[in-house]
Amino acid sequence: MRFLNKIDEKELVNTPVFTVVEKEFENVNFKPVGLNCKDWVMIIAKDSTEEDPVCIFIKQTRWGVEHSTIEFPCGTVDFNETPVEAAIREFREETGIEISSNSLELIQSFNPNPAYFNNKMHIFKYVDKGLIKKFLEKKKQKLDKTEDCEVFISRLSSQYSLLKNGGMSFIGALLATGD
Repeated sequence: MRFLNKIDEKELVNTPVFTVVEKEFENVNFKPVGLNCKDWVMIIAKDSTEEDPVCIFIKQTRWGVEHSTIEFPCGTVDFNETPVEAAIREFREETGIEISSNSLELIQSFNPNPAYFNNKMHIFKYVDKGLIKKFLEKKKQKLDKTEDCEVFISRLSSQYSLLKNGGMSFIGALLATGD
């Protein structure tokens, strides 16, 4: 593994979601461009460890692809919180269901695109035999002004092909099936 000595980083564009930066490294004769982003979390909530569990899904408009995708609940890690805290908050905001940190299991953390992004995706699993009841008793969602989310519950198998359009959620679906 090659470690680089960064000399400088210049901000080119700053948005609410990411910052485009130009980087300068020792012994590198060009200035690569990258994206500084917050870490992401995804919560795979299912009712059991069965092969085809009932899961909570989100139908959400994704502005990058300009259509809705089917995904697991997910979001960003704010600068003042841990990935577990972000997972609890995002799950509550998108689904209206409260969960606790001791009910979450980290499945995987990885960099989704190391060529350009500096962040990590943290995928958590939440298994609860009472998930269907909690879904039926859920509170109102607390969405950000840019979010357009519809929460629903379904068998994993019936959403599997639609998850492929969500990219990261498809990876989550593959991880969700292996207990």
